[in-house]
Amino acid sequence: MASREAKTGFGYHLAAYVTVNAILVWINIDMFPHQAWAQWPMIGWGIGLAFHGLTLVSTSQKQNRGLFYHLAAYMIINAVLIFINLTTMPDLLWFKYPLIIWTCMIAFHFWRVFPKYRSTNAS
Repeated sequence: MASREAKTGFGYHLAAYVTVNAILVWINIDMFPHQAWAQWPMIGWGIGLAFHGLTLVSTSQKQNRGLFYHLAAYMIINAVLIFINLTTMPDLLWFKYPLIIWTCMIAFHFWRVFPKYRSTNAS
């Protein structure tokens, strides 16, 4: 069974997913009512969230497993988002916004998983 910390982390990710996607749907309806695009980040992020959920039900927990699932989802989903953007709306490069935000979140995840890299070498 997953630890309390892992479940809390999933809860934070789920809350971020719901909040950010609600905002994206609102932006889509408000600014681009005739062109639906909000479902693409919702689907992509949902895949990443599903990977995260799988780490909660896996029987053997390793500290780095969640990070590598997130990293794999990050690479696959952002590649799909770039492809969708360039094939449907090449004049509006919207893929950069989820890419920038997700890159920051992955960097923070690395920082949390590998604390030895953030500690100073005090002698």
